[in-house]
Amino acid sequence: MSRYEKIWRFETARCAVIFDAMPEDDLDLSWDDDGSVAEGLASGRFCAFVARVRVLIDGDEAGVSYLGECIYTSPGAFIDESGYFRDMVREAVAEARKTAARPRLALRQIEGVAA
Repeated sequence: MSRYEKIWRFETARCAVIFDAMPEDDLDLSWDDDGSVAEGLASGRFCAFVARVRVLIDGDEAGVSYLGECIYTSPGAFIDESGYFRDMVREAVAEARKTAARPRLALRQIEGVAA
């Protein structure tokens, strides 16, 4: 996986919330005193990834949240087993609401698009 891989998606008429993940290339295991996590990663029992939750409004990214150094049995397990996923969704949705509240003209100016 060299790019983000879509794991989960929720859609409404105008919005989508997407959870995707990519391998963690800069993993710090200095806290793994007994080596069991490193062993689990080497054996494939665990995977390390960067989690990303995005909110799209009419196809445009309006909010995003990232969390690196996630270590779970799978990215899908991250959804079920961690409170981090719910926190990331809340954070991305809050950012999207702020983005959606801005006037369209201001958004175009921020994005560098001529009005």
